[in-house]
Amino acid sequence: MSRSQLVLRGLLTVASLTFLALTLAWSPHPIVVLAIGIVALTVYAAVEPDSGLVTVLLGAQALHWAAAVPVPTTTGAWVALLGAAWSGLVLHLTASLAASLPGPAPVPVPSLRRWARRGAVVAAATVPVWAVALLAGQESARGQVSLTYAAIAAIALLAFAAWLLSREDRPRP
Repeated sequence: MSRSQLVLRGLLTVASLTFLALTLAWSPHPIVVLAIGIVALTVYAAVEPDSGLVTVLLGAQALHWAAAVPVPTTTGAWVALLGAAWSGLVLHLTASLAASLPGPAPVPVPSLRRWARRGAVVAAATVPVWAVALLAGQESARGQVSLTYAAIAAIALLAFAAWLLSREDRPRP
């Protein structure tokens, strides 16, 4: 296996275990059986990133968070939620990139740059959506219809801007 594949699979493992650690840290009552299953799925995903069990791993991580962690009420809890979302994104990106190439093949630098740029766009686009959710969850913002419509419009514009930024610059014939 190439060194770059080993690094990708290591990042996959770190991202998954970070997601799990955040869940365990912010949960008053973590689901231990599910946490053990997530560790086992993480090991398997690192060995076989092109397996369908990577999707099961991502789903198990999200389910564990949703079932065990209460709705955020503090800034720290909201930051943990953002960290968990980014960990899930890194898990997805590293597994997808590792699965797109044979194990012995090194990851081409242009491909790595492209995946990193696209991942960065998604991570950056996550922050305003997260911030809108944080603000909407505050007592002062509840029930204000104009704020809700403004937030929806801002997210739509953000999605359009993210799409524009993520397009490949291809020469036109």
